[in-house]
Amino acid sequence: MAGERLAVGEGRLGGPAPEAGDGPVTATAALHLRLTALTDAPVAQVLFDPSRSVYAFERYLLPAADDRFGSAVARLRLDGRHLGGDLAWTLAADTGELRRRRDQALVRLCAGEASPSGLTATCPATAATLEVEGTGSGEAVLLSNGRPLGDEAQATWLLREAAVRWRFGRAGFATLRAGLARLTVADGLVHDDVATGLDLALDLGALGPPVALRLAAVQPTRDLPWRQPLSPLVLVEADWQVSLFERVGLFAAARRDRAGGVAQLFQGARLESAVLGLADRTPGTIGYRAQSLYLTRVLLKPPTSDATLAWAGLSGALVPFRNHRLTFAGVVSWGTIHSLDAASGDTVLEEVPLSGQAAQVRWAWSPADWLAVTPWFLYLSGDRSPYEKRRLALDGGYAGFLGVTPFVTATNLFFQGGVSEAYSSRQVSAPGVNGRGVVAPGLTVEVGLPGGVDLTARGAWLEAAVAGPFGGRRYGTEVDLELAWQPAGWLTVALEGDVLLPGDFFAGARPISKVVLALDLEGP
Repeated sequence: MAGERLAVGEGRLGGPAPEAGDGPVTATAALHLRLTALTDAPVAQVLFDPSRSVYAFERYLLPAADDRFGSAVARLRLDGRHLGGDLAWTLAADTGELRRRRDQALVRLCAGEASPSGLTATCPATAATLEVEGTGSGEAVLLSNGRPLGDEAQATWLLREAAVRWRFGRAGFATLRAGLARLTVADGLVHDDVATGLDLALDLGALGPPVALRLAAVQPTRDLPWRQPLSPLVLVEADWQVSLFERVGLFAAARRDRAGGVAQLFQGARLESAVLGLADRTPGTIGYRAQSLYLTRVLLKPPTSDATLAWAGLSGALVPFRNHRLTFAGVVSWGTIHSLDAASGDTVLEEVPLSGQAAQVRWAWSPADWLAVTPWFLYLSGDRSPYEKRRLALDGGYAGFLGVTPFVTATNLFFQGGVSEAYSSRQVSAPGVNGRGVVAPGLTVEVGLPGGVDLTARGAWLEAAVAGPFGGRRYGTEVDLELAWQPAGWLTVALEGDVLLPGDFFAGARPISKVVLALDLEGP
């Protein structure tokens, strides 16, 4: 089937490394190279313009940013198996996505009586100042997974997996894994990233009933676990193995977040609320100056939070007919934000109720061994953020679906999928743009061409669950195309081209496009 053959290519484009062989220790190394050109991406930054002494927000959420860059990841993985495979361990490290980026120049601001914003970059030496990003270009910085390489190395030691697995019990039905390893919850809707902790899997089918159980307790972060406040995630899963390739399962998970993860999800919405408040005021007025100072605090002081979240749902994979495969997942979430402190002079939000829903369905049909056609649907509930509701004097909690570290790759531009989807670190993100959710029907077609070339085409209609800041709900229509060629077992070459035609959610209609050239080398 084309989908099966293409999945092999996707693994070579940054996916999980294969299991270790029969030897006591095996090693694999990989080098992933990318050239990326991104055109007319929506602008999410708000910069201070020293020449006008105001914040430049005219391009906010407009398709107006271009970016062209090269990037690379070098990986090394060691796998060991002992005692007939009952005891195994894995140690994996990589550089993260390395790229050079020219940051914005920092601007020193102080109070200015003649300035329309009440802030000026012309400051006497004795004045109290704050530094924000300005419209000028700064120095080029080497980044790893989006932050300076030194910071990434200090926070993670560049470790991506360091785990020990022990298989024990009658017929080896129990497997205990301890350490840093990948954990997936709700098929990636809630979490799909590395985490540190304990993971116990029980294959009761080895004893009789076709049931698999899983219990896990982890600290879900890529950073070294002691660098953050303890925010454990607990997971319970039960899967019924209908047949060799079919399963239906239930799961429940809960997390007490003391590391500010919920506040981080709302940071984009917080900035949006501050920008809209500034756009409603006239430069030079008292209200405009006060809002400019508030926007400065929003940019400089990240929010903090304390929250409890829980999820429950089902997932499965069934073969209803020959050459058909149905996969699905549905999740409900609930919880409470005990406190949400913007740390910028705002009133602390307390006891905000949370609720949300998420669902994804895929029906893959393979009429021939070289073709797979997959219609799919994705839904992530959304809502106005607590900050915007307070600004508009609206009551109620937040009804958007919040995960821990979701990994959804339905399309290449809007969802960060494609040939680089597993190439860099996962990102903590709210559903859709600034938490407004997603409603997305789509179609994926995979074709195996002669000469070992795989072609993947995707199309999707993308909408927000609730209206955006400009009154519209339609994110747009996206079309993606990928070509992957594997001339040798250790070499994969790929080319990706994506276009998103923006809808009325954004303040502009110029097409957003991305082109990626990928080269992957992998071997023992």
